[in-house]
Amino acid sequence: MEPREHRRRLDRVTDVDYLADLANKSTAQLRAMRDDCREEEPGLSFARRVVHGQLDIVRAEQHRRAGGDDGGLVGSLSDILADEPAPHARQARSSPLYTPDVADYGNRTWDVPVDDPALGRVPDLDDGELAAFADRLVASEREVSRLRRTVLDHLDALQAELIRRYRDGDVDVDEALAAAFRVDAPRDGD
Repeated sequence: MEPREHRRRLDRVTDVDYLADLANKSTAQLRAMRDDCREEEPGLSFARRVVHGQLDIVRAEQHRRAGGDDGGLVGSLSDILADEPAPHARQARSSPLYTPDVADYGNRTWDVPVDDPALGRVPDLDDGELAAFADRLVASEREVSRLRRTVLDHLDALQAELIRRYRDGDVDVDEALAAAFRVDAPRDGD
């Protein structure tokens, strides 16, 4: 069977065959694959947080309609969107602050719920429309979470293989460090 060609990095790093044949890949290839995973995770994490915020808005409106809050949706937005401390410590992962690339915006499936015009009309939607919007957001959150989990699992597997190679002596640590910190030396006449 021929390997699938993927145009987007996300499609490559979430492909079921992404981790196939790790033992025969060079250490440089493993590092590049790991770096690709590291670059995809912040975008997925950001998308997930955006969908969670939208879902919180929809659920707050549903709660208000059920008689749970008389203050109105707009008056509650700051409370709805405020970050709550995590109930338990998160596993430490270093990731850069993510800023969406405007040029790429709209190219991913989870951009659609972000742009859904229903979000701006939440108080005006009837109960059925509001429930349908909530269902779309839940489906979007599940898909983004699934992709993010796949990326994190692949990242963990690649990191484990790299660690195994260093631990077992399959990689010359001095050579790896030299390659990581190599600076092109000036040539004569420069």
